Amino acid sequence: MQPNAAALDRPIAGSWTTAFITRVHRYRALLLRRWWIPLLTICLGVFVQAWLIYQTPPSFLSTSKMMLAGKVNIAQGAVYSEDTQNFYGTQIQLMQSSEVRRSAEALVRSQHPELQPVKVDVNVAQKPRTSIFELQAVGAMPDYTQAYLNALMQKYLDFKKGMKEDRSQEVTTGMTEQLIQVEKDLRGAEDEMLDFQKQNNIGFIQEEGNSAAAYLVRLNQQYAQLKTEHQLLETLDLDQNLDRGQAGKPEPNASPGADGATGEQQGMPFADVGPEGDYLKAKQSLQLFRAERDTLSKDLRPRHPKIIKLNDEISKQENLITLFRSDAVEKLETRRKSIGKQMENLQTNIKEWETKALDLSQRLAHFNRIKGKAERLKALYDRLTNNLKDVGVSQAVEGGDQVSIMEMATMPISVRPGLIKSLLIGLGCGGLAGIAILLLLDRIDDRMASFSEFQHHFGENVLGQIPKEKTKGKVTLLQPDDARHIFAESYRNIRSSIFFMPYEGPRPKTLLITSAVPNEGKSTISANLAITFALSGARTLLIDGDLRRGAIREAFGISSKIGFSEVLKGEVNWNEVVVPTAYPSLFVLPRGKNLSQPSEHLLRESTEALIREMYDQYDYIIIDSSPVLAADDTTSLAPKIDATLFVVRLSYTSARLTKKSLELLYNRQVNVPGVILNYVDTSLPEYYYYQYSEYYNTPQPGDERETPTPALQNGKHAQRS
Repeated sequence: MQPNAAALDRPIAGSWTTAFITRVHRYRALLLRRWWIPLLTICLGVFVQAWLIYQTPPSFLSTSKMMLAGKVNIAQGAVYSEDTQNFYGTQIQLMQSSEVRRSAEALVRSQHPELQPVKVDVNVAQKPRTSIFELQAVGAMPDYTQAYLNALMQKYLDFKKGMKEDRSQEVTTGMTEQLIQVEKDLRGAEDEMLDFQKQNNIGFIQEEGNSAAAYLVRLNQQYAQLKTEHQLLETLDLDQNLDRGQAGKPEPNASPGADGATGEQQGMPFADVGPEGDYLKAKQSLQLFRAERDTLSKDLRPRHPKIIKLNDEISKQENLITLFRSDAVEKLETRRKSIGKQMENLQTNIKEWETKALDLSQRLAHFNRIKGKAERLKALYDRLTNNLKDVGVSQAVEGGDQVSIMEMATMPISVRPGLIKSLLIGLGCGGLAGIAILLLLDRIDDRMASFSEFQHHFGENVLGQIPKEKTKGKVTLLQPDDARHIFAESYRNIRSSIFFMPYEGPRPKTLLITSAVPNEGKSTISANLAITFALSGARTLLIDGDLRRGAIREAFGISSKIGFSEVLKGEVNWNEVVVPTAYPSLFVLPRGKNLSQPSEHLLRESTEALIREMYDQYDYIIIDSSPVLAADDTTSLAPKIDATLFVVRLSYTSARLTKKSLELLYNRQVNVPGVILNYVDTSLPEYYYYQYSEYYNTPQPGDERETPTPALQNGKHAQRS
């Protein structure tokens, strides 16, 4: 019967980080296993580069030095100077320029016609924190290389000198031409200024302009006063204007204002005489008569002669007031019209004087522009004259060049340029080739290194995973109190998976352990799994079914050489060759002597009867069988067994061979309930949970054990329930 659920031991698939770290572990294991491949390619790359360097003809190196000399500092800005910020980089590029190199080659041909021209590589570098250039020339001919380096330095100095002379000559010519033009413009400006002065009296214009401006200010002030008076005459009535006139009446001994005008001239529209004076006097008399009538009315009757007389006087004064008021209003209108005429006259005068002042200002501004232009041209002329003198002084002072030869070219020495660089290239190419080969081998290699990779290739149920032991040599069998806790727990997990596998029908009692190829650890797993079953109290029989190379007898230290082979041939009864072990409830049926054709014996009906006979006397029967692809023994015996457990050793077993083995078993109707992964690398991130196993390790005798708290006891009870 096939199981219908996965084993509880299957870990959960990790994230991309886990997959990445797993891949890194795979590459690390590949590098540790195939380390000699990159080493071989690196050695080969270095050897090839060394051979190429050896085959290259020898070159000769000549060196020289140039330095930046000091110079007299001219403060004026017209002196020619090079960009100091990028000076060194510019000079290096100039020394290596094609123009200087061609000139140097021509100089060597003219001075040394006997030398054969060869290619010379020149390298120029600035020494750190100095003003010194180091030049290195490498060529195939020593004499030509030395002569070429000397010629290169000389032509560089000549090129710079010619460039400076050309530039200085250009500057001098340009400044001279500009000076001539400025002188011409200056003379024209001076002549224009003289002509203007002849046509205009500048002193009179300045004085007249100031007077006209002052007079224009006074006219504007008078116009403003008249305009204000005119607006008041239009806005206020007669009484309000009379009150304003009385309020602004000057004192008898008051002096004229600052501008020489009296109070009336400053805006007083009325005096004490005339209609306005009579009007005011009539109003005052009316007020007196009314006051007197009011006083007498307190003691006299309204028809009293005095009261009647006062009423007549009051009527007479009211008639006079009406008459005088008409005359005063007429006089007020006349004054308003007079002020309007004065305003019109002032406006005409203001416009005339504004035109006159504007003309004077324009002529004065024109003169100032002519004068400013002449002054600017004079300043420019003086500056150009001084700069032209400075250029001549600079050329006289800077007799030499900034850069000078410090050391001539040395005698060439034999070198191999680029030795370290070539070896590094060979080292890098060899390393890359080795990595490429390793990656190619990894693509070809289909061995599975982790549970996730096994899951990628197969869908079979994983019953358990056995971690690899770090001890050297053969792995010892499990003991009742084995200190290898994780190792022992992995077998207990497999036992639990077998005990509690979901099955339909009778649960399997006979288990056959096999693998695809030899050396996958199936015999060790068979022995330890049988021990684990026996330690649980189950009566267990372990049969060494690998009749060609079985190792169970050596693992348990059994001396008897008679076993399963003799039983299959019918020479002995199986009860006679079963050997008890040091483990309670565990019995072993060793291999016996080698059989030449074991599969023919396993296919007999007697073999099936033998298994049924053993079936009734043991709780579990575990058979260690031969690899599937090594012989036909397993495929002949497995169909007679309840369940077959397939062992896969990680980082060892090919996925292709594992798939072929499982197909052979399935084709023979073999029940394969699950797979056991052996030699698991627990350092991979998907096996992080193994670190918790040591926490629950059984303490050694004598260790102190803490009494669990009630909360902890309740937690354990909840877990058990």
